[in-house]
Amino acid sequence: MKKSNEALWWSLFSAGGVMSALFLPVFVVITGLVVPSMAARNGSRVTHEHFVAIVSWWPVRLALFGIIFLTAFHAAHRIRHVLMDLGWRHHGLPLIVLCYGGAIACTGAAGWILGTF
Repeated sequence: MKKSNEALWWSLFSAGGVMSALFLPVFVVITGLVVPSMAARNGSRVTHEHFVAIVSWWPVRLALFGIIFLTAFHAAHRIRHVLMDLGWRHHGLPLIVLCYGGAIACTGAAGWILGTF
């Protein structure tokens, strides 16, 4: 039987789908609605420094990194399989390098950006 690493990609796809569906909307609601409405109630505006203060807390950075990491691999796997369904099956290795390399680059950029706070 031929060994395959496809289970790794499918597990990242699955975890990314769950992460995207459950936790990404929570972060959008918090940063887009809750924080600005709390600031408006206090009579102030939300500033860049306010969001930097929120993101500088290590649990928030870790959660954001996890969401970005798993969502990037979810998107990479989905894009790869869509391109394969569109007839690019014979470009297996370049698709893997392009899709998962892009997810790794996105994760690395997110880690670098979140690490600079």
